[in-house]
Amino acid sequence: MKPEDDPWLEHAHKNAEHLAGEIEKLASLTSPIRQNHPIITKYQDFWNKAKEITGLFKELKPLAHDDRDLLWSQFNTLCREVKETQKPEYGKLELVSRGHFDEIMKHVELAQFPAGAPPRNIHALVERGQALKTAGDLLGKYKHEMLAKHKKTCFDRIQTTRTVHDALWDTLNARKPLPKAENVNRVQKNLEVNYERYRKAATALENFQLTAAHIRRFLASCDDPEKHARATAQLADVERRINDIKAGIQKFEKWIEDDERTLKEE
Repeated sequence: MKPEDDPWLEHAHKNAEHLAGEIEKLASLTSPIRQNHPIITKYQDFWNKAKEITGLFKELKPLAHDDRDLLWSQFNTLCREVKETQKPEYGKLELVSRGHFDEIMKHVELAQFPAGAPPRNIHALVERGQALKTAGDLLGKYKHEMLAKHKKTCFDRIQTTRTVHDALWDTLNARKPLPKAENVNRVQKNLEVNYERYRKAATALENFQLTAAHIRRFLASCDDPEKHARATAQLADVERRINDIKAGIQKFEKWIEDDERTLKEE
């Protein structure tokens, strides 16, 4: 019986064709795996697509048993080949991740105060706060080159140290005459807000730069004039966003510098 003669078969046939098309897209991501990206991100497109296809196998119904078995076999073969390619690189990633972990934790240690020896003045707290900011910036910079266990440990230690710093700021401000304490508190809050803005902008910049690089690679191999034109327009838009974010980062850096100078003068 032809698929068009039976609604169930016709629907199942369309589902099989859809899955086959998605698996073909997945296969295109293996040749080549992006060579110039960090070990984690170079496989990201493939495994994101694989996760999507896994969901399709569960969601697409009806699907003929023979078609499902064949497509599942093709899908598993692709995943197995990429996993085998990825395994040898994990050891390299462990070393790279450990290096970033040690660098970040060094700054976290610099941001901490000895037990029972809290800061006696704002200058000491500002100095340690800069070390904590550096640790946070480095975590944002290297997060795509680190293992989850290393990222989590760094993040938790940074957050714990930041909580201690916030409490110390409250203690120091409480000791000051009210007008001066209010001013310090205001500047400190501005500083924390701008730190957060800076971190978010830096992350956004990194993501847009990755997108721009991906589009440029597509343009280098695209022979379809219509797709090339659309991608060129998209790249121009992404590059405008990148320039806007860079301008914003420069402003945040200036505001942070001004606030830190104000705190040192208090």
